Amino acid sequence: MNKIISCVPNVCEGKDQKFIDSLVEKLNVVNGLIVLDVSRDSVRNRTVFSFTGPQEAIFEAGLMLYRESLAHIDMREHQGEYPRIGALDVFPFVPLKDATLEETVAMSVAFAQKVAEEFNIPVFLYGESARFPMRRYIENIREGEYEGLEQKLKDPRWKPDFGPAVFNPTSGATVVGARYPMISFKAILDTSDEAIAEYVSRIIQHASGGLAHITANPGMDSEHKVAQITVTISNYRAMPMYRVLEMLRVEARRFAVAVRKVEMIGLIPEIVFIESAFYYLGIQDFSFDKILERKIQTQLDEKIQPS
Repeated sequence: MNKIISCVPNVCEGKDQKFIDSLVEKLNVVNGLIVLDVSRDSVRNRTVFSFTGPQEAIFEAGLMLYRESLAHIDMREHQGEYPRIGALDVFPFVPLKDATLEETVAMSVAFAQKVAEEFNIPVFLYGESARFPMRRYIENIREGEYEGLEQKLKDPRWKPDFGPAVFNPTSGATVVGARYPMISFKAILDTSDEAIAEYVSRIIQHASGGLAHITANPGMDSEHKVAQITVTISNYRAMPMYRVLEMLRVEARRFAVAVRKVEMIGLIPEIVFIESAFYYLGIQDFSFDKILERKIQTQLDEKIQPS
């Protein structure tokens, strides 16, 4: 069985549709690469790509994204409702089907070194690839964001894992590493008061004593004039989405504010939706063979198995 490792690079451009389309066109011609998803967000001024393929295809596609992003994006002019430190902010490698974490870490480190060598920018390793405990969590690396990066690079504790400890004002720095699958979503609040989003974010996120495995970033949707919270769950197995959303709703209700809608970011494992359905429907003692499509597929698989 082929091993599958996916990549989820985040580019700090979400407003220029033509540029994003040009990147998608270039990705689509990389031999062996499968583009799974492209999620553009003009409010966060950020686009999340998701693709998979053999290592050579992933590296070719990844280096192309860095090349194009560094040429197109000037971080001195970047504005967006999300923490970031560089034009191509983060490049995660995620083990999926039959791929081990060790293999994924090795691939991410090899790629990070190539990025530093080709583009001469600071590269930090994070997640399971981190070489220092404080770099395991991307929030620590992003602390101070792009605006504080020049000073951060002067601190010996923040010497990049690869590349120079030199501030490049146009490109910033980048973060590369292996991580387990995670999910992200935006909760759109029924208010234009950003202070409420800031309060709720502080309450629910792990860094300020809230739920484990949760980061939350408040912001404003300037187009629709509503506050929003971008939530990332780093371990959805231990902290299911419905539990996070319910706590968010409870805290918002303190201010007589409701969650108007939820928007998913990128691809989401089906178990996340199944668990949420079980919770909200109050279903108990349920097994997956009760799902029609799964039962049919199981029966078909059994029939076509070689004897």
